[in-house]
Amino acid sequence: MKPGTALYKNIRPISRIAPALLLAAAGAACAEPETSAREKSAQATTAQETATPRNGAAIYLADLPLVDADGNTVDLYRDLIQGHSVVIHSFFARCEGSCPVMMSTLQSLQKRLGGHLGREVRIVSITVDPKHDGQAELAAYARRVQAGPGWYFLGGSEQQVSTALRRIGQYTDAPQDHMNLIIVGNDRSGDWRKLHGLAPARDVVAGILEAIALPD
Repeated sequence: MKPGTALYKNIRPISRIAPALLLAAAGAACAEPETSAREKSAQATTAQETATPRNGAAIYLADLPLVDADGNTVDLYRDLIQGHSVVIHSFFARCEGSCPVMMSTLQSLQKRLGGHLGREVRIVSITVDPKHDGQAELAAYARRVQAGPGWYFLGGSEQQVSTALRRIGQYTDAPQDHMNLIIVGNDRSGDWRKLHGLAPARDVVAGILEAIALPD
């Protein structure tokens, strides 16, 4: 990316993607057999609470199991995103082009975040090459970039990885064609953005910090 290229890329907030799922759920609820007035009242309260979430990430990013560098299976939303801000991107261990540049930027971000990383913010690096990037390769890469607690390197089966990457719009058939975009989400506010990962590091870090809105 040449200097001066716009930092931000438009992204539909996840809260705008989920309504179709919510409407489908509401339609299914309407088909339930008759129940007592008390049960109907309880169901209406539950349906209202379910149909008006703070954001739709819990629905759109549900059920995406991946495997971390320690060999643990993690659920992308429930274990890493829920209640936090998150910085997500794709990479592969053998990449010698854009990945080192983006990793250097994320190292700068890690330094700026300090103790906030792991507590309020998580960095999530998902491989696009699960055939090659197993647990050992992910762990070695994490050590190479000096990733601290709160920075997760994820892989898994080809099916698990492709499903997750498709859901976040980062799927590619060939690892070398992976996207150089960084997804930044704030689960507390429902704000989701895409940033160009090859923009100047200081601009990318500033854009991420603006999006995640760390508490004072």
